[in-house]
Amino acid sequence: MPIVAWREQMSLDYPPLDDEHKAFLDVINNASMDLSRHELDNMPQMFEACYDYVRNHFSAEEDVMERVNFPDIMAHIQAHQQFIKNIAEFRQAYENATTRGKKLDLAQKTIAFLSVWFIGHVISRDKMLKPYLVRLRNLPPRMDY
Repeated sequence: MPIVAWREQMSLDYPPLDDEHKAFLDVINNASMDLSRHELDNMPQMFEACYDYVRNHFSAEEDVMERVNFPDIMAHIQAHQQFIKNIAEFRQAYENATTRGKKLDLAQKTIAFLSVWFIGHVISRDKMLKPYLVRLRNLPPRMDY
């Protein structure tokens, strides 16, 4: 399977979010490389990495959107929720697969979905946030009590 390369057009010019996007892209690419060798041993960790990404990145991104008064926040949150639903369905199907062939097929479909989703989401949805990120320079840091 092809490896998705980070491209400048994916950048939000906001390192905290860009770094998280790059880390998730590494997860997708590592899983893709494993799959190209028909290795399935790391698929459970890949699914866990997806859930970690959801928990950490989505909440961070949504917090940023809230802080900068991003007008399309609800549609963006819905896109995140749809991703969560999709990845949960892929994981359930993968775990329920009874043969190596079925697992391999589901792993390939999952990685293809993640690759397409990542590029589409970052380039279309996340890029809409980019003009608002300049507002963060003028906001005080969040205080955790």
